[in-house]
Amino acid sequence: MPININIEGPEGKKKRLLQEQEQELRSRVLEAQLKQLQPDYEAKLAGDIAEKTSQLQETLNLNQAQRAGISQRLGNIAAASAPLDVDISGPVMPGQAAMQAGQGLVAEENLLNAQRTRMTAELEAYRKRQEGLVGTVNLGEAYGTAPAGGSADVLRRRVQEQANALREADDFVKAAQTPEEAQYRANAVSVNKAYFDAQTREEMKNARKLPGLEGMAKDDEAAKKMRERLPTFVQSIASIDNLIELGGLYRNAAASGNALEAAKYKAQAQQARIPLIAALRIPLTGGGQMNPQELQMLNDAVANPAVFLDITQTERLKSLKRTVGSEFASAARAYGYGVKSLQSVIDSNSAPEDINNFGIKKSTPQPAARYNPKTGLLMK
Repeated sequence: MPININIEGPEGKKKRLLQEQEQELRSRVLEAQLKQLQPDYEAKLAGDIAEKTSQLQETLNLNQAQRAGISQRLGNIAAASAPLDVDISGPVMPGQAAMQAGQGLVAEENLLNAQRTRMTAELEAYRKRQEGLVGTVNLGEAYGTAPAGGSADVLRRRVQEQANALREADDFVKAAQTPEEAQYRANAVSVNKAYFDAQTREEMKNARKLPGLEGMAKDDEAAKKMRERLPTFVQSIASIDNLIELGGLYRNAAASGNALEAAKYKAQAQQARIPLIAALRIPLTGGGQMNPQELQMLNDAVANPAVFLDITQTERLKSLKRTVGSEFASAARAYGYGVKSLQSVIDSNSAPEDINNFGIKKSTPQPAARYNPKTGLLMK
């Protein structure tokens, strides 16, 4: 039988990667167009993926049953062809026949193993795609769903690991030699599963918790939305505080006649306004496509560096900070969280104060050595 060896050279690999990138780009462009033409495109796509996932899982279950059957048949062949003890008489399967029968089964088993590997990878890809669309992770009938992202992947994998462990435990119970041993093993499995269930449900609750906020989200979707809002809120407050500080620095530099310093602070403030305006889009306008009036409102809400000499700009920024904080607190309560302190939210989700110097040992300068000029010896 001829052996085909496919060795991909550097040019061939480069060409293949370029083709794959082009195909991926076209797929994304097409998907973006479909989203614009069909508002319910993502929902339909999620439904199609769920159907394909279910079909794949059924095929994987069949694959497992087929592999188990082949394993049993191989065991039967091995037992039938094994030499008998001297005090036992009976038919023995010839070694040549056993080898031929076993070769066919081994080849079939290899095909099934390859099919399982391919389908498992495909199923994992479908699951990740589905999680990105619907924002939740399916943990099975016993556990419901959890928010996508964060610890959700860990939870789903733990459930899958437990499912595998339960299958092994079932085989473990069936392999018992006596009814008493089978009952003992079944009790051990039951205790372990109850412990796992309690632990997993507790972790699912923790997946709905967020640092700095009390309680937990009322559902998975609320946890997902609040998790997306949290970093934007923290960044908005940090940007407003930065603008307030730059305003004071600007006014001090301008009052002292340092035009170069004043120009520097004004330029920094102008750059700081850009991401802040983008971050304020959701809390002040509700998100979505902005109209000219809403854009003007955002520009007016953030102090203009051109008039930083006016102290009222600082007051406007403080008022804006209160507005952003109030909106965030209202959204958090609507999603099911308790808001005891907005400062605790900022502290729990901001970079530590020592982010730039932690772990750096402070060295104490040692005094220079002194010598006695008469003796030339080191003085104590």
